[in-house]
Amino acid sequence: MHRPLLRAEAIIRRSDGEAYLVQCDREESFYRFPGGGVEFGETAAEAIRRELLEEFDLPVQVGPLVCLNESLVEFDGRQRHDCTVLHWAAVEESAIRGALTHKEHPDIQLTWRTLKELKERPLYPEGIWEALERGLEEVVHLVIRRNYDRPEE
Repeated sequence: MHRPLLRAEAIIRRSDGEAYLVQCDREESFYRFPGGGVEFGETAAEAIRRELLEEFDLPVQVGPLVCLNESLVEFDGRQRHDCTVLHWAAVEESAIRGALTHKEHPDIQLTWRTLKELKERPLYPEGIWEALERGLEEVVHLVIRRNYDRPEE
């Protein structure tokens, strides 16, 4: 039996409210919020701070919990249960001029994208785009159940 994977990610909205800081590959084939796996004994907020420093040398101020996303999916016959804890966060915006490149994976970058741009590609975790569009004014619990091996009905 597989155990759920626990991730922590930061939703960082630019101070003008027009864009979000997202992680993507060079082709921008997808977007996801910055963060990563939670290590044993660490809180989600601690994981966010550690991951952004390790990967991008970017200090972050982690704010309140905004979303818990549970994704229960099957793909290629394998089941996954991913739990992503998302917090509001803030960074020194002047430290981000253009895209920031991941220290270990140069094909991964952090960049600002508008809500409209985020709609043009897959945004992970699934379901978060709709929650962002609604405003995320209170904590949201999103549950996604999907079997990618069978066409949706």
